[in-house]
Formats: sequence, structure tokens, C-alpha cells
Amino acid sequence: MPRGFSEAEKRAIGANLLAKGRELFGAHGLRRTNVEDLTRAVGISKGAFYLFYDSKEALFLAILGQIEAEYRAQLLAAIGQPDKPPRERLIAALSQAMMLRKDQPLFAQLNSDEFAYLTRALTPEQQRAQLDDDIAFTRELIAAGRASGVPIGADPALATGLLRAIVMLNFHEDTIGRDVFADVAAVLIAQVADYLLKEPQP
Repeated sequence: MPRGFSEAEKRAIGANLLAKGRELFGAHGLRRTNVEDLTRAVGISKGAFYLFYDSKEALFLAILGQIEAEYRAQLLAAIGQPDKPPRERLIAALSQAMMLRKDQPLFAQLNSDEFAYLTRALTPEQQRAQLDDDIAFTRELIAAGRASGVPIGADPALATGLLRAIVMLNFHEDTIGRDVFADVAAVLIAQVADYLLKEPQP
């Protein structure tokens, strides 16, 4: 039975789990990182780990949440740049999604197999909650775009699906072809931007 921790210790251990988890998942991937690896890196027992997270997948999701918050801030910043035309700003915002794999080692490990493994670990309720959260952010992005002169007219749920499709490209670089991946992504992003800027249909 793990000993009790003070509130200060809990905060420190929680932060350390997130930091070490990001390192280990980024180096080895979700499936090849186990709870023992995480607890050894943080210096706690396996029993203590479960005081913080139900599973390594739960920790992984918490880290993804951190990264997603950073990514969303980048999207909002890109779409709000006042010195570029609206279409360029929207393309810049959408292109941020394509930088995840290069900027985040954790995403470099999250290939299609790892993503399928993670999806299977989520309950239907968790998947629905994630989608609802994504749609809520898309509404925020659309509002920020419109406020700064980027007239996005698409339905938020559809726009969310398009954003997710762009992010999913990151997991299929080998399938698409490494030599053409950047060009394929650029074409698709331009087409999505043009679609999002269309006037909404009656």
C-alpha cells in the first residue's frame, strides 16, 4: 500500500509524471512504455502510480491534452495575424496541424497502429467527450477567425472533421509517400481552406 503524500508532493509527482511521460512516450511510444518505466523515472512505486492515473493510457491522454492546448493556442495565434490576407492566415493555421509530428516527439511515435491501440482503449463516452471538446474549440476558432477578418462559413462539426482529417495525415506519411507527403498535405490544406471560406449554404 503506497504511503500518503502531502499536497505539495502530489503536485510535484503529478507534474513529474507528465514530464517524464512525455519523454518516455516520445522516445518509445505508448505500447512499448509500461507503468514500471514511468514509476522508475519518477521514483515512485507502481501502487503510487495508480493514485494518479488508472492506466498508462490515462496518463498518455493527459499529456495529449497538454499538447492539444499548446496546439490550439498556435492555431488561434496563426489565424489572428493581422498582417496577412484571410486565406493565407487560414492556411497558416491549418498548417500548424502538420507541424505536430515534427515539433512533438510523442507524435512521431504515434503512428497508425499506435493510434488504433489508443482508440481501442477509449470508452465510447470518452470518444464522444473528445469530439464534443473538439467541436467546442472549432467554434472558438471560427469565432476568432471571423473577429479578425477570416470569414469561415462552414458548420463547426464539419470543420472539426476536416481539421481532424488534416491531423490524421500525420499518421500516414509512409502510406502517402515521404517524397510527396509535404506537397500532398499542402494541396489538401489549400483545398480545405478554400472550402471553409465558402459562404454557408442556405
